[in-house]
Amino acid sequence: MFSPSLLIDSLEFLRGARGSTEMIRAGAEKMSAEAVIETNGKSEMIVKREIAASGRGRVSIDGSIFSVRELETAMEPILEIHGQSDSHLRVAGQSYRELIDQYGEHDALLEQTRTAFRAWRAAAGDLEDLTRAQKDRSLRLDLLKYQIDEISAAKLQPGEEEELRAERSILAHAQEMIEATATAFAAIEENEDSALAQLARAAHVLQPLAHEIEKIGSLSAELQEILYRLQDTARSLASLSESVRHDPSRLEAIEERLSTIERLKKKYGGSADVALEHLSNSKKEYDTLSDFESSVDRLQKIEQKARAAYQSDAEKLSTARNKAARAFEPAVQSELRDLAMERTTVRVTIEQAKDSETGSDDIEILVAPNKGEEAKPMQRIASGGELSRIQLAIAAALFKASQRSGEATLVFDEIDAGIGGRVAEVVGRKLQELSAVNQVICVTHLPQIASFASTHFFVWKEDSGGHTRARIRRLDEAEERVKEIARMLGGEKVPASAVVHARELLSGAKREAMASRRRAN
Repeated sequence: MFSPSLLIDSLEFLRGARGSTEMIRAGAEKMSAEAVIETNGKSEMIVKREIAASGRGRVSIDGSIFSVRELETAMEPILEIHGQSDSHLRVAGQSYRELIDQYGEHDALLEQTRTAFRAWRAAAGDLEDLTRAQKDRSLRLDLLKYQIDEISAAKLQPGEEEELRAERSILAHAQEMIEATATAFAAIEENEDSALAQLARAAHVLQPLAHEIEKIGSLSAELQEILYRLQDTARSLASLSESVRHDPSRLEAIEERLSTIERLKKKYGGSADVALEHLSNSKKEYDTLSDFESSVDRLQKIEQKARAAYQSDAEKLSTARNKAARAFEPAVQSELRDLAMERTTVRVTIEQAKDSETGSDDIEILVAPNKGEEAKPMQRIASGGELSRIQLAIAAALFKASQRSGEATLVFDEIDAGIGGRVAEVVGRKLQELSAVNQVICVTHLPQIASFASTHFFVWKEDSGGHTRARIRRLDEAEERVKEIARMLGGEKVPASAVVHARELLSGAKREAMASRRRAN
């Protein structure tokens, strides 16, 4: 299924836009969009994203799974979508501040300002927390001292609990262990018919033949090895039997110690290690609150230093933005002249705003459609057609100045809204100019714009299988393009004059394309 709006939606979806199960056709299990992108003119990147009726989504790039955020990052330098709706406070999906920063290539300054802002806010947060804690400082100090004393008095040691539990297990079964080890030792070594005695006799009987018969020699050696191992076992049993003592007082002490450890574990986090960590943190907080005045002074100096560093970076960024704005204005004016809007004036204003990660500037783009008129915010004064051309002019100026020029695919949706005739022709010429460097995809209903395309696709709808489906076909033959341009000019019943006009449009566009390529080279 395909339609121009579906193309834009699919590209937006592949660029990281929010997906919804409502986008899935009735009866289908999932929807998916896939694109093969040529990067650097040498290699291909396959991007695929899908969403199931259950709501689960999946993103893959060259077969590897990625998150939607990672998809946005990967596609940001590759695909730019421009639509008339973007003109309200945003152009090409960016705020006016982002446009100026991209035009001025302020990435390093922005990151520096962002880092400084976060450091400042973290320092300010520490100071606020300490100031807030002063309100109930006495109560907090009492609580911290109680907890420090309680945990410190216990003298917890890492690994102590495991050792105590092992010792408790031995003491709790001391009598049984003494009896069992003694009995086992007697059966192995003490009695006349002990296992060791029996094995020794067996080894003795085989000894005369051990050197004469290989098989008996092997068995004799095995018996000797068993004899040695059993002697080691007997010695271990004897040692264990002698070391075990029935000590009720020690067992009681261990039970009390384990009870203390268990109580502190439940109270301070579930383990002895967490309780010790709580002790360390409590000591630090206690020291800070005990010396409140010096702590406040120290944090105030840190906050002031961090704020000054941020303000310095924000001022540098603001200066760079003003410089970029002064260059941006004539660049857009030049593009507007090409788009038959030579009377339109564009001005960028930069005013002081609330401090933020992106600095302290409020940036606005003002437009005066005619000379002598007061410049006002773009979305309040321009018509739909004017907005389309202003947006195109901004996009053209932006990409010509950007290091990304030539890398991104530019998609223009409904940029022909509210225009026609000569204006449509100049818009088509500007799109063609951009296509000399960037790949440009344009959804249009105007023959003047369509005639400038190097590749033309025809879209139509049909009923099939109980659904309305849209189809797309590339018009490869020259006459096919002539017929379609003529149809766009004259409607379904195409007059001969429309065919002649279509040929003229295509011929003129071809000449412009050759000239544009020469300028690009």
